[in-house]
Amino acid sequence: MAETAVPKIESDALEGLLDLTRAHFVGIGGLGMLPVARVCAERGYAVSGSDVKEPAGLAALGELGVQLFTDHRAGNLPSDATALVFTNAVRADNPEIARAKELGIPVVHRSLALNSLMSGHTSIAVMGTHGKSSTSAMLAFALDRLGQSPSHVVGADLDGPGSGGRAGSGGFFVAEVDESDRSHIGMQMSVAVITNIAYDHPEIYAEEMDHVDAYEECVRTGLAAGGTLVLNTDSAGCRELASRLAMAGDGPRVVTFGTSSSADWRLTNMAGEEGHTTATLTGPNGLELNLGLRVLGIHQLLNAAAAVAALHALGQEVDRTAEQLVDFQGARRRMTPAGEAAGVRIYDSFAHHPDEVTADLAAAHTLVRDGGRVVVVFQPTDDTRLSVFGDAFGRALAGCAEAVVTDSSRGIPVEALELLSARIVQASGISVDVVVERDKAMIYAAHAARPGDVIVLIGVGDVAEAGPVLLAALAELEPAAA
Repeated sequence: MAETAVPKIESDALEGLLDLTRAHFVGIGGLGMLPVARVCAERGYAVSGSDVKEPAGLAALGELGVQLFTDHRAGNLPSDATALVFTNAVRADNPEIARAKELGIPVVHRSLALNSLMSGHTSIAVMGTHGKSSTSAMLAFALDRLGQSPSHVVGADLDGPGSGGRAGSGGFFVAEVDESDRSHIGMQMSVAVITNIAYDHPEIYAEEMDHVDAYEECVRTGLAAGGTLVLNTDSAGCRELASRLAMAGDGPRVVTFGTSSSADWRLTNMAGEEGHTTATLTGPNGLELNLGLRVLGIHQLLNAAAAVAALHALGQEVDRTAEQLVDFQGARRRMTPAGEAAGVRIYDSFAHHPDEVTADLAAAHTLVRDGGRVVVVFQPTDDTRLSVFGDAFGRALAGCAEAVVTDSSRGIPVEALELLSARIVQASGISVDVVVERDKAMIYAAHAARPGDVIVLIGVGDVAEAGPVLLAALAELEPAAA
């Protein structure tokens, strides 16, 4: 069993549901925090929050009347706050945390806030190593198209900055649930969807079976009686979880999806070309659906199958679901178009695991024109992840023609970046360069590209924010390209 990282701050013990009617969020601009804060604001709660960064989504919160602070000070916290919500990214010496403890205001992790918001709804919790955001977004989109007006909390924007959260008027609540810090354990769910289980988050988990242990505890403690567990039968970790639950004999109803002939919802005839993927999805009792998606990547068909399986378990019209998903535009930063100049197209990817990089580069190859190539600007998350997954990242990035490795906002040692570069070269022999400064890396990539190429910006840090720098650099080269 891995030695679990000690949280910087412990959640206060609660009796009953958390009162969020006057909630204050520390780190309100984070991917997991902003949508939770937005649901609170749309419910009419008084919401405030602080963050040293100002992502575009904060403007959407401001329009809802949320009081925002761009620093961390004790005075930011309203004296009548009913709760202070934090994530593990918040330091233990945060002055707002200290002030809340002085005033006796509950200090709680965002997972407890999300749990409280889902209470009273038919909740669909989406978990897994890959595909959580896309599957959650598909579920929210489909339920909305089916007239259900769901609430949702997704760790990615859906149709604009700050759109990862919504307080719908209906009875369904779709939530992307995070396993990175084990906060999925204790979540209360009507339906649990696990897209896949693979080794990740080495600072928390020792190995893949440690992940399976945590998911087993999550399902046993959080899935409602009579609830349904939706699992990917293509995933070895999911199969292990299903086996454990079956052997115990007291597990929940399990519904599977995947390409295996044993799957309850089986994908066949999968195909992908530029901007479009298709498949046949065969369900129980010979039900056959034609899936067509306008999002990139064959892997997105598995996410769609998971969504269909979950909605079928909830009694929804899955034939209509399949028809509606053709209009789904995808979650932001999941191979999202980011512009075009000098005959080169740019796509933005949030991938931070080797399997995700492999899948996104496979999708990128369907986009090249006239003998073009795939060029990558890769911004690793941190040196801990690089030390564990370096060889796998090297093999994954071998799927491009040229790569530029740049630093993350967390400050990765140059030696770690150079080691990754060597691993990529060893795996493929392709051209790889280390350009530490992000904006200079964009200019370098622009000069490396040629008409017909696709450039993919990969990373969870600020690499996507440098897209305009890349576009400008390409535009300057356009006369020569012509």
